[in-house]
Amino acid sequence: MQRHEGPGIQSMGKSEFFSKLENRAFEQRIPFKATIELTYGCNMRCVHCFNPTHKAKGELSTQEFCRIIDQLAREGCFLINFTGGELFTRRDTFEIIAYAKKRGLAIVLFTNATLITPERADRIQALQHLRVEISIYGATPETYESVTGIPGSFGRFLKGVERLRERKVPLLIKMPAMTLNQHEVKQAKALVEGWGIRFIYSSEITPRQDGSLEPLRYRISPQEVIQLDQEILGEGHREGREENRCQASEGLFPCGCGKSSVAVTPYGEMNLCINFPVPQYNLRAGNVSSGWKELKEYIDSVGPSQAYECPECSVQDYCRQGPVDAWLERGDFSPCLPYFKQLASLEKQTYETKGSRQHSGCNGDGEKSKCGP
Repeated sequence: MQRHEGPGIQSMGKSEFFSKLENRAFEQRIPFKATIELTYGCNMRCVHCFNPTHKAKGELSTQEFCRIIDQLAREGCFLINFTGGELFTRRDTFEIIAYAKKRGLAIVLFTNATLITPERADRIQALQHLRVEISIYGATPETYESVTGIPGSFGRFLKGVERLRERKVPLLIKMPAMTLNQHEVKQAKALVEGWGIRFIYSSEITPRQDGSLEPLRYRISPQEVIQLDQEILGEGHREGREENRCQASEGLFPCGCGKSSVAVTPYGEMNLCINFPVPQYNLRAGNVSSGWKELKEYIDSVGPSQAYECPECSVQDYCRQGPVDAWLERGDFSPCLPYFKQLASLEKQTYETKGSRQHSGCNGDGEKSKCGP
């Protein structure tokens, strides 16, 4: 990336500075942001999870991850989101994270917080992360554990969050809203904000990466989505709701996929994003530079089919569907999915009737349920 000219981080603020760097990377096609799934192993069995397995077999070694981090840094990467599975089911998680910090990379951790012991909380504090993002699945043990399938997990979640709060680690807590917990989103928001922590939620549930549509059983209806948004956010506002980061528009991928963001699986496959397991470039046999070239070529070559109608759609400005949604459900980027069409129509009707709406659109992140700063 070319040297940044003009005001620095101290004069413009960290968030604005980060945005300017990311926009510059987007323009220059630099892998500014990487999401690395350290493991598919997890101590939870969440009903909505899109990961294909909870097993940690055949995954990259410590040395292989460090080699990939070296290569990402050389390609201009600035930020790494470390996720799973659950990060702390790996014994070498801190070794890998510390290596990334040593290379000067900004770090965000995604965790369910149930494995945060006092010792781990101390080590997280010492690393001085940009942020730790934590999932919450309910405001009561009954609801939380109906999602995770693990008795006692709610209590461990509370202890983990408390240990990080005591050490003043910057936190963001996110809730996937679904049929099992939609009645507790407002209660969860009050709980989290009572701790002085920012809360956001998302109603998006996606198929598993192996093609299974099972998670969609837990997706709330379009009518319930609109009702939830109005109840939690009020009329005309989206602050506090996590957006689909890959919404359709003119061109299939207006987001950061193949432009400024990349994802790496526990098996060393380099993909567009964690929700979209394509093109599966093998980093064990190749390198990040070659993989990034392949991702860029893929994005530049793929185009819509005759089924693509987004640019002419009367509710496109309200639609939360992205090309990955269509691909996961239909094996094609282009089809309009009835669920999202109905949701967009309801949202347009609701907000145009109210006469008040703020539309944020796609922000170029390239991820849908796991966002960066």
